Amino acid sequence: MFKKFITSIKLFLYPQLVYILNIVSNRWTRIEVYGKDNVNKLNSEIPILYAFWHGKLWLPAYYFKGLKYLVLSSLSRDGEYMTRVLKKYCYQIVRGSSSRGGGRALLELIRKIKKGNSAFITPDGPTGPIYKVKPGIVYLQEKTDAVIIPIGVAIKYKKTFASWDRLIFPLPGAKAAMVFGEPLYLPVDISIEERAKLLEDAINAVQEEAEGLV
Repeated sequence: MFKKFITSIKLFLYPQLVYILNIVSNRWTRIEVYGKDNVNKLNSEIPILYAFWHGKLWLPAYYFKGLKYLVLSSLSRDGEYMTRVLKKYCYQIVRGSSSRGGGRALLELIRKIKKGNSAFITPDGPTGPIYKVKPGIVYLQEKTDAVIIPIGVAIKYKKTFASWDRLIFPLPGAKAAMVFGEPLYLPVDISIEERAKLLEDAINAVQEEAEGLV
């Protein structure tokens, strides 16, 4: 009983604290956005899969707030924390991962993207390996005809956590850059592995560009 009580307290407090910290830290960060024309030139009716590495999500989570984008969140305890934070920013959460509920979650994402919803994707999540694209996003694009926009995120003064994704957190007054890459349509006449490698290269390219800007 006591353990359940403590768990309930954590489920309430941790997301609240992360949410407040995310707002405060993003407000003290000087974020410059590059390549937004790569998004603006697209037909507004085309759904977009915004793709960036899991460890870079701290700034994009705030930047895309209020847009009701889709997010895939795992069924783990950490996934529950993230879900509760992102719901405060009006994201549409789909629960599932490669190990639990992945097939159902993928089908739900396909259905919602086909209706015109855009999505916020970390293709190396939720557990890695780091900076390696898993096949889910490749399959999503193939089945929905959405366009992928790779995003690079870099922070000049930051704390890098010792988590599997090496999550970056901006220190007070930090300068940051967010780079939107060129729209990417992965060719369907090559293997999923080859398409995943193309996307990896595209994300790494804009990530390198963002690092150079700070």
